[in-house]
Amino acid sequence: MQTKTQKQTSEGIKKNQSLRKALRILEGMTEISTPARLQDIAKSLNMPQSTLLRFLNTFIDFGYVGQEPETSCYYLTLKLAELGSRTGGNYPFRNSLSKYVKQAAAAFNESASLCVEQNMQMVYIVIEEGPARMLRTLHRIGHIAPMHATGVGKLHLLNYSDAQFRELEQKFGFPRYTSHTITDLERLKKEISLIRKNGYAMDNEECEEGVRCVAVPVLDFRDRVAAAISVSAPAARMDKKRVDELILYLKEISRQASQELGFRGGNL
Repeated sequence: MQTKTQKQTSEGIKKNQSLRKALRILEGMTEISTPARLQDIAKSLNMPQSTLLRFLNTFIDFGYVGQEPETSCYYLTLKLAELGSRTGGNYPFRNSLSKYVKQAAAAFNESASLCVEQNMQMVYIVIEEGPARMLRTLHRIGHIAPMHATGVGKLHLLNYSDAQFRELEQKFGFPRYTSHTITDLERLKKEISLIRKNGYAMDNEECEEGVRCVAVPVLDFRDRVAAAISVSAPAARMDKKRVDELILYLKEISRQASQELGFRGGNL
């Protein structure tokens, strides 16, 4: 017979296992781009349909999952994106740096963003669309993006040691998103060295076909990249002249924003 302490410990373990399953389901469903049947989701997660159904019904009760009445297919709602938006406010510098994102968007009439690293991935915590142009990209508040295929991500890789590069490769690999994506570690390291020298990073249609991005770092008092500010636009609007103008403008933004975070180094 279990003692009271053993029973409490056992119940605690079961609760943790349930939470792990719940998170696994939510994360797994983010990889499914269209509403899906119960059996298809269960197959992709390698989970019994009866178990999955119990979790899905709970997610529906709390507004995280919806179900199409015609097809009975399940899909994630935007409630997770809403949580991501709220979480962005937890970054102490979010409000102070958001003005620079707005300035960049207004100056170039394009989409601008502020991003930070979290668990070896990039999180968009501020998004500002240009006054007259809406760029339909993957960028949205709370969106998770890869480090190796984005300008903001490559800037954060300036903080990485060789051991961290290897950990990143083991954890996520360097998947190919477009024909321009860097998928080789040594080539990526060479790119990071160039970024360190130039003081800015580019996403040259590496994450999404037809979209280019220029990004600059925001350095803190430790001389480390704490965040990154970027401007994205369709490749057709990002010729050499416009890119050069963006680089010049964003470098000044980088200097001002970094000073707000206590950076007292030399010229960026």
